[in-house]
Amino acid sequence: MHRSTVSSRPARRAVAPVPFAVALLTLAARAALAQSAPVAVLPEILVSAPAEEGYKAATVELGKQVLTPREIAQSVSVLTRRQMDDQDMATMTEAMQQLTGVTVIANDTMNNQYYVRGYTPGVMYDGVSSYNGFTPSHQFDLAVYERIELLRGPAGLLRGSGEPGGVVNLVKKRALAEPAFGADFSVGSWNTLRATADATGALNAAKTLRGRAVVSRENRDYFYDHTHGDKWLAMGVLEWDLAPGTTLSISQTGQDHDVRAPWSGLPASSEADAQGHYPLLDVPRSSFNAPDWGRMSYHTDETAGWIEQRLAGGWKLKLALNQRKQRQYYKYAYTASGVDPLAGTLDYASFRGDYHYTREGLDFSASGPFELFGRRHEALFGASAERYLSSGVSGRGPSWTGVVFGELDALAEPDIAYTSGSESLTHQRGLLAQARWSLAEPLTLVTGLRVTDFAQRSRKIAPSPATDWVDGAEADGEPSSNLGLVWALNERWTLYASRGDIFVPQTQQKLDGGTLDPRVGRQAEAGAKAELYGGRLGLSFAYFDIRDTGRAYADPDSPADTPYYLNAGKVQSKGWEAEASGSPLAGLELSAGYTRVTTRYLKDSANTGLVYAIATPKHQLKLWGHYRFAADTSLRGWQAGLGLQAQSAVQSSRGWRDEVVTGGWAVLNARLGYEISPHWQASLLVGNVFDRKYYASVGTPNIYNFYGEPRSLQLSLKARY
Repeated sequence: MHRSTVSSRPARRAVAPVPFAVALLTLAARAALAQSAPVAVLPEILVSAPAEEGYKAATVELGKQVLTPREIAQSVSVLTRRQMDDQDMATMTEAMQQLTGVTVIANDTMNNQYYVRGYTPGVMYDGVSSYNGFTPSHQFDLAVYERIELLRGPAGLLRGSGEPGGVVNLVKKRALAEPAFGADFSVGSWNTLRATADATGALNAAKTLRGRAVVSRENRDYFYDHTHGDKWLAMGVLEWDLAPGTTLSISQTGQDHDVRAPWSGLPASSEADAQGHYPLLDVPRSSFNAPDWGRMSYHTDETAGWIEQRLAGGWKLKLALNQRKQRQYYKYAYTASGVDPLAGTLDYASFRGDYHYTREGLDFSASGPFELFGRRHEALFGASAERYLSSGVSGRGPSWTGVVFGELDALAEPDIAYTSGSESLTHQRGLLAQARWSLAEPLTLVTGLRVTDFAQRSRKIAPSPATDWVDGAEADGEPSSNLGLVWALNERWTLYASRGDIFVPQTQQKLDGGTLDPRVGRQAEAGAKAELYGGRLGLSFAYFDIRDTGRAYADPDSPADTPYYLNAGKVQSKGWEAEASGSPLAGLELSAGYTRVTTRYLKDSANTGLVYAIATPKHQLKLWGHYRFAADTSLRGWQAGLGLQAQSAVQSSRGWRDEVVTGGWAVLNARLGYEISPHWQASLLVGNVFDRKYYASVGTPNIYNFYGEPRSLQLSLKARY
């Protein structure tokens, strides 16, 4: 069983690049304040509360340039703050469940895996890439985010190494010049209590210094028995206009999340049926099969900052950094076998771990327009570096056999000693250049190239016998490219086509003793985007074809005891998607997305012709509509929301092909709200209205089989000033 894990030792002191980056920010700030020569800059820009944004985002920030979705030659989705609030979202799980094309698979009470087009997406924190930072890594509460942006398809130009599914950009709330305050209070099913407060405004008379503070607290049980969670979060942001055209922002965020009796899903039957399937259990959804003494906790601290210089002529320089430190501790027992169909018994195992993760990223970009051949074009240059350190200890505890399902008294809490320790370090750095060439008034050619260096190494640490560092996957000067064509047919419609790639280093050995070249995920995509109803409604249609080539392929001529490999494996992921977001009618906000995707092994030593991503549904539909009744009607002040989540059948998320399977499902959600006054609003959210009983995802015969959440109620009170 593979799990992400953590240590009770003191956290190691983080090293570069963040201290160096802080020094760079400080020097840049001083230089901006003490310029001895006049420099042409843009006028001072005060950041004040924007006009209320609906479900359609006017711009996207994940490409290091502020662009409209129609200017990007790939599929893009944005989850806005307005939609998060209308659906009373609190967690990253809820957010990703709403984004088009994202498959959510539970790992345990606190973590999930996410898949896009059959692959795990990467993550950027306010545009700063973070290696291995999203799935299944634990994330902040949604209270700190203004929007979540998703670019589907290879994003090698932006992040270097990674899978070709896409990248998620998490955009935090900024400090605003105009004062504003918000507070949310909610109570719900399974003893859920939640409170959030958010305050922002200028801190001096000139409004050049602004601040923001966000706090939240959540205390809850779950639909399965015994488990209890407690989470708090706090974020502080300072934003300072150092000089006209120069802005510095610094933020600090911390979150503690502790769960008693964490859960990793139900087992299935221990014996396969005539079709070779391991039958899933038909038990109450409240069934819990782990001892109460289990515990899992995360403590996360993030220090982030950026400094931006806006120059004359539309050019902008930006230096950004992000450091995220996380400690994970766990101790619990889990089901180590399926349930004997005759005796009703199963086996258990236990373990304990304590790990520290440090992710550091530094990103510099310069962007702006230039003139060539009588036309105006745009350029982007960038450099980035990131570092990921994982260090921890773990130990296995006792095992139990023949335990009757649901009778957990025999599982007394053991003392579990740490018996092994490990440490791994990943470095990545790259240079990129991109240009948007205006070929004609309606036609734009996008070209981009990034060159990346990547290196991993690992070692054993106490209590294991200590070892020296051992080199792992690496790549030197690996190129990633992007090519796109955007054709603005008119003010409403745009056609586009693009081709991009991303790479993943490999460690398997070739016949000559060297390691395989990195595998490369290349995507061809074509589609159309539109803005209708005066720009209030956005539409997009896309067809994509990903070829994951150069995968490790066991050479049939190599010895069985010492195999060697070829860069010959190939996987395909292809399909199409359609999305709509915005306000087609006064008072109505709409978010809708449909995805059809098929994956298969085109060439593999054992799986040629089979489905590749067996846990990704072929069909997926996500709908949400929210209507505010007009003030001149008898229902003024009332709001109503209705949504549908549906997908087709999937198989095991842990590789048990044709053995652990579940059918498709559809769930209806609804919301009713009322504006008590211009500043106060009450709402009732109903999840799974018809109380559909289904397995949301399945894993193995012994674990990772998760029921979908039953019908739930949440009553909320919101204040806005």
